[in-house]
Amino acid sequence: QIIRNNSAFLRRQRGIKKAFSTEPLNLKGINSQIYNGLVNKKAVGVTLAEDNKSVVVSVRKTGKRNQPAKSVSSTVIKRGGARSTIKSVQGLVKGVNPRLAKLAARRASQLLRSVRRS
Repeated sequence: QIIRNNSAFLRRQRGIKKAFSTEPLNLKGINSQIYNGLVNKKAVGVTLAEDNKSVVVSVRKTGKRNQPAKSVSSTVIKRGGARSTIKSVQGLVKGVNPRLAKLAARRASQLLRSVRRS
């Protein structure tokens, strides 16, 4: 409730009623409690690695909530093809938060597709 309307990650656009969020553990980029990476105990984030070929999956550890620097663990997934990478992301996230597994796979697919086309 505290950071719902005021946050450094909050972005608003003219003409759009929904607010967006740029926080690292937010899969959709929407400012809502379901996808918020700062509030949820089991937050998940998917980004591209520096080599633009592999995917980094960041997961919040539930036991380190009062130590922010140690609360996020990252795993780099390097696989042969895009399909196997997406399946690995989905399997990894399913063990942490099954509700976000398909969304994380979709995000990984979008990231890999954006690199392939450019």
